[in-house]
Amino acid sequence: MATDDEEDTGETTTDEDIGASEARFESPINVTLGISKDFILPQLSWYHFSKIPKKMKITNTGHTLILSAKYKEERPYISDGPLLGKYVFSQLHFHWGCNNMEGSEHTVDGAAFPGEMHVVAFKSCYLTQESALKEKDGVVVISYLFKLQNSSNPILQRILEAIPEVKDANTSYKVQPWPLSHLVMEFQNDYFIYWGSVTSSGCQHFVLWFICRCPIGASLEQMEAFRTLKDLDGKPLTRNFRAITPLNERHIFHVNPSANKHSTLYPLPLSNKRRY
Repeated sequence: MATDDEEDTGETTTDEDIGASEARFESPINVTLGISKDFILPQLSWYHFSKIPKKMKITNTGHTLILSAKYKEERPYISDGPLLGKYVFSQLHFHWGCNNMEGSEHTVDGAAFPGEMHVVAFKSCYLTQESALKEKDGVVVISYLFKLQNSSNPILQRILEAIPEVKDANTSYKVQPWPLSHLVMEFQNDYFIYWGSVTSSGCQHFVLWFICRCPIGASLEQMEAFRTLKDLDGKPLTRNFRAITPLNERHIFHVNPSANKHSTLYPLPLSNKRRY
């Protein structure tokens, strides 16, 4: 997982009833819809994602493309649902492949997607993401899978049009700030969670994963734009996703499922659908 050193606070996470296992919590996994277990929880709450940041930038780390932001006041955060406390936004980043038949870290019923966006948040009481990664309840990652569409996604394009400025690894570029809510789907119900991990500085860290049922639309040209980035060796940055790992004894929980819970990843109530 990419990390971000920019300031902030964060609090959080869930209880042992969800089945956390320290021994075998690798990620990513194949999300098998038919074996997920229904789990009824309070609605997930989102705060300040509609605020315009003071500053916003994209960074090519040589491993991924990161979007980070600084705020004049309180950062966006999530709470409730399976979370015990407040989790503040740290950064979001992307994964993609060398073609549109691959790219996502997670698969759904064995099917891969052309890309995946991860929104990283950490528990406010740990103050920084770096400190939070050392704690079992320190970090959550919200996954949004990409779906190809004919038209360009105008919000995603705001990021991609700046890619020429960060084509080389270890470069950053300030972009015009815009609300994260334009890209980050604020779902309250009908999502999946499981205990897993992220990799940072060569180490695995215990995190709670959220899988959103609403995909992010992207055109063929937009997916190709990600592949123009360079890695640390100056080569095309592609296939920056990890291999699928076994579920082992863990469970996948479907939180507050809708009526079409075992159909596909996508069908959602109209109130949860994104306009792109």
